[in-house]
Amino acid sequence: MDLMENLESFLQDLLARLIAIPSPSGEEGTLIAFLESWLRERGFPAARFPVPDHPWPNLLIHPQPRPRLLITAHLDTVPPRDHPHPYTAVERDGRIYGLGSADVKGGLTALMAALALLGSERLAGSPVSIALTVDEENMGRGAEALARACRPEAVLAIEPTDLTIHIAEAGTMELALEIQGQPAHGSVAEKGRNAIREALEILRELESLPSIQAQHPWIGRGAVTPLFIHGGERALVIPDRCALHLDIRWLPGIPRETFVGEIESVLARHSASWRILDLSPPFETPPEAPVVQMLAATLTEAGLPVRFSGMPSWTDAEPFARYGAHAVVFGPGALALAHTPEEHIPIPELLHAARVFFFLLQRAVA
Repeated sequence: MDLMENLESFLQDLLARLIAIPSPSGEEGTLIAFLESWLRERGFPAARFPVPDHPWPNLLIHPQPRPRLLITAHLDTVPPRDHPHPYTAVERDGRIYGLGSADVKGGLTALMAALALLGSERLAGSPVSIALTVDEENMGRGAEALARACRPEAVLAIEPTDLTIHIAEAGTMELALEIQGQPAHGSVAEKGRNAIREALEILRELESLPSIQAQHPWIGRGAVTPLFIHGGERALVIPDRCALHLDIRWLPGIPRETFVGEIESVLARHSASWRILDLSPPFETPPEAPVVQMLAATLTEAGLPVRFSGMPSWTDAEPFARYGAHAVVFGPGALALAHTPEEHIPIPELLHAARVFFFLLQRAVA
């Protein structure tokens, strides 16, 4: 079978097989075993790279300590939750639906097709490595462990970007707050201090901070996103406690001390205790960086438009950028649909991505 001539059916079949294998964070083992077998059959030996405090390893293809280019895709998905058919690929209106179809098993499928088109002999001896990571949807331990050991000159993290080159990525602060109030009978609210109102005031003050109001050309404005809030226990009692969990977008170009300092200055004015659960820095890659130019040239070769933007969410690119790599985020599918029951990937975009990754590999291994 000529793979390029039958690429669409190859991609649909492979993506359906990947979707059918459950791989929520911490449960990537069955998918790893499938990929090891698939790669071995095509002459790509995959090395296991242990990840501390995680039950499953990363998979590395042609590993090396300092590759010129590292292409990475994560293996895990979010849990199925209320997804109507998480592990069954459903084709409808030229799209393939299923958990992980966009984030990021569609991109992984396109990369696997590109490797099959390239062949193992051409990858061997080249300055290109491939990393298939675990735990991206949870704590990012797979990429963090690999970034400590492998220092690529450039990294391409496959994520759903609608085939737009993301040359910047927002950082994030995950913040857990416990706000203290003063209970009182609900009919005499002025005698108490409402912890829920205090939480809403903290939100208002955080959203007005200069670091949050700032704009970035590729990402847009900073953001304060409440992930959950809980307060109050019964009617006619002023709530004396409120738990608030926030995700705060940190824009490239804003120093860590400025960003954290502004937020802590707000919190210090309120009766609240807080914990920073995660603080991941942003990054920005110059448009003239070789990896950006190579990917742009590849899109042109594939007859696709070259568009630039920024990733508003953390990805596996971040730890590599932190250790000095030029990083880009790119892949098929729409980020807005990821983690939702309507997650899907357009078949034409899957085809485009496979060709782009193949052309990119051809350029990178030459």
